[in-house]
Amino acid sequence: MKDNKIKLITYLPVCIVINIVGAFLALQFKLPIYLDTIGTFMASFLFGPLYGAIAGGLTSLVNGISFDPPSLYFMPVQIIVGFSAGMLYKHGMFKGVKIVPATIIVTVLGSIFSSAIAAFVFNGVTSSGSAYIVAVLKNMGVDVFKAVFSTQIFTDIIDKAVAVFVVTVVLKALPESLKPQKRIKISAVQE
Repeated sequence: MKDNKIKLITYLPVCIVINIVGAFLALQFKLPIYLDTIGTFMASFLFGPLYGAIAGGLTSLVNGISFDPPSLYFMPVQIIVGFSAGMLYKHGMFKGVKIVPATIIVTVLGSIFSSAIAAFVFNGVTSSGSAYIVAVLKNMGVDVFKAVFSTQIFTDIIDKAVAVFVVTVVLKALPESLKPQKRIKISAVQE
């Protein structure tokens, strides 16, 4: 159990940094995807839904304070993505052909919340590269929520597929000795 705590203390900050670097690169290059959930998926798969949600939430906090203030508003999305990815992984949904519907489920859950936040808080204009697509759709007369959701679902499915692919490849390459032996329970952290 002590070994798992050390892995958690070591890997969780690494997962958060992966998210921060991905988000920073996506923002700087105005990519239409976000690259801010790779570490969230990694934490979810390695340590479970709670730690995926923590990694996602802390990512939004650091990003929002340091270089992307709108990220703070999207903290619930990161938490939902981390928690739902961890739950689905726990139930074997990210294995084999189930990986596709699992990725879609996480994407749809995240997209619903992120679309609502982007539409109602920011009127569809955020700091991400996908805001350009939303602006074009709005100028064509598309309702703001429909413009945001249609853009969000499209860009999110690509973003989450990239995240799941990267995490799956990394986990397959990671030696068993570096993986947690079993899921960490909250009580194990409090000892």
